[in-house]
Amino acid sequence: MDAEELSACLRQFGLQARRPARPLPGGHVGSTVVVPTSQGTLAVKRFGGRFDAARTRLAAEAHQFAAIAGLAPPVRLTLSGQLTTKINDATYMITDYIDPACPPESTDFAVALAALHVRLEGFRPGSLCTDFLELPSPPALGLERILRRTQDKACREVIGWRLRILADYGLESKTVATTHHSWIHGDARPDNLLTTARTAGRHLFIDFDQVSRFPRPYEVVRGYVASVNPELPAHLLDRTFRSYLGAYHAITPISAADRALMIDLYITVQAAETRTFTTPEGEIRGMHAFAGARHQRLTWIIKHRDLLRRVAEEVRP
Repeated sequence: MDAEELSACLRQFGLQARRPARPLPGGHVGSTVVVPTSQGTLAVKRFGGRFDAARTRLAAEAHQFAAIAGLAPPVRLTLSGQLTTKINDATYMITDYIDPACPPESTDFAVALAALHVRLEGFRPGSLCTDFLELPSPPALGLERILRRTQDKACREVIGWRLRILADYGLESKTVATTHHSWIHGDARPDNLLTTARTAGRHLFIDFDQVSRFPRPYEVVRGYVASVNPELPAHLLDRTFRSYLGAYHAITPISAADRALMIDLYITVQAAETRTFTTPEGEIRGMHAFAGARHQRLTWIIKHRDLLRRVAEEVRP
C-alpha cells in the first residue's frame, strides 16, 4: 500500500495522514497499515482482488456488527456513509487502531469467542455471498481432484496422508451436512484478538475476512488449538482443554451432539483443506511456514484425538 494509494483512500473518509503509515505483520488474505490522522491512530485494511465486492461488504458488515456490541474496534464510515471504499482494484475499510498487548490466556479467549458467537446469532447481513469456509461432499473430493492433476511426489505424499486421515478419522459427508451451521468469525485465533489496557480488559476481534456460516464446534476447537503449546504433556492438555471448553460452555452451552463430533469435525476440515496445494511445491502461494503449521496442527490433534474427544464429551460449565 503506497503513499499515493493510502492518501486516496483516506480522502474518501475525510482524513489525512499526519505521519507515514506503518504496515502490520501477517495478512496473507489482505494487508493492513496503521496511520496517525487528525482523528487518531487508525487501521486501514486493504482487500485485494481476491475478494469480490460481496465478500468485502460481508466482512465489513460482520466487523461493524461486532463493533456495535464492543467486541471489535469501531468502524469508520466514508463521507458518503459507506463501510468500505473502492480504489482501482482494491477495497478498503478503516477502523480505530487499538495497540495489541500480551496474547490472551486460552480461557480468556474462550470467553471472548463465546461472547462473539452469541452476538453473531443476530447477524443479518445485507447481502449474500459464498461462504469462505466450505467443504466438498464428500470431504475428500477436492484432494482426490488435485491428486489426479499433480505429478509432484512430495505433494502426492502429503495428499495421500490427508486422505488416509479422512478415511480413518473424518466425519462422513452426511454428518457434516446435517450439523447445524451458524455465523462464525472464520479466523478466530489469539493473533486476531486484541487484549489491551486501553480497552479496560475487554477483548476485541479483528480480521473478519473469512466470516462464514459453518458448524460452530469447528471454530471452538480451532481457537483452542491455536492458543495452546503443542508440546503440553497429556495431563496438562486434559486440564487446559477442559478449562477452555468449560469457559466457553458457561457463556453459551455446547450441545452433547456437538461436543461428540467437534474433534473429528476439526480433523475433517483440516485434512480436507485444499488451499495448501495451490503450487507444485504443495504450499499456498509459496508460504512454507503456513503450510508447515497446518501440517503440524493436524499431526498434533491426531496424536491426542482420543484424549480430546473424551474431555469434550465430559465437559461441564
